[in-house]
Amino acid sequence: MSGRVEFFYDLVSPYSYLAHDRLRDVCGRQGAELVFRPMLLGALQRAVGLQAPVEVVPKSRYIYRDIQRWAGYYGIPLEFPDPFPFRTLATVRAALFCEGRGKLDAFTREAFDLYWAEGGAPKGMAGSDEQGPVSEVARRIGEDPEEVSEGASEPAVKEALKSATTEAQERGAFGAPTFFVGDEMFWGNDRLHFVEEALKRS
Repeated sequence: MSGRVEFFYDLVSPYSYLAHDRLRDVCGRQGAELVFRPMLLGALQRAVGLQAPVEVVPKSRYIYRDIQRWAGYYGIPLEFPDPFPFRTLATVRAALFCEGRGKLDAFTREAFDLYWAEGGAPKGMAGSDEQGPVSEVARRIGEDPEEVSEGASEPAVKEALKSATTEAQERGAFGAPTFFVGDEMFWGNDRLHFVEEALKRS
C-alpha cells in the first residue's frame, strides 16, 4: 500500500499527542508518507467560532479523564501539564523553522514528549514561558537554541504559520488533530482506524 497523510496539529493539543505515535504506526503499516502540518489551534478555533473545550467546565473535567484513559489504553506516558492550556505560539513557529532544516519530525517528537510525558510544557501564557521549553527541544534535536529562537521570529516563519492555519480552516478543519488522506478529512485521535482504511483504498 501507499498514500499520504497530512497531520494538522498543535503541541497544546492532548489528543494530538495521543495520536502522534499511533499515526506513525498506521503510516508504517500502510507504507504511507506522514506529513507534519503544525498550526495554531486557538487561532483556528476563533476563526470558525468554536469555544475551547477547557472553557466549558463539565466538558473540561470529562476530557481530562478521557485523556488519561486513552494514554492508559495506548500504554504511553502522560503527565498532564499544569497549568493547562499553555502557550505554544513560539513552539509552533520553532517547529516550522526546523522544518526548513529537515528536522520537523524530530522537533515534533521531542516537543510532544517534553510537554506531555515529562512535565516540561510552558508554565503559562506569556511569551517568556516558552523560552526554556523551546530551547530544550532545540538542544535535543542538535540545534542551537538561540538560532531556533531567532529563526522562529523571522517574518517568513510567522507567515508560514498563518498560512498553515488558514489552509486548515479552508479545507474544513475546526480542531486538532485533523488528518487528511487526499481530500478526505478525519478529526480526532479516535478516528485513526478510518485513516488507515482510507490509506488502504488510496
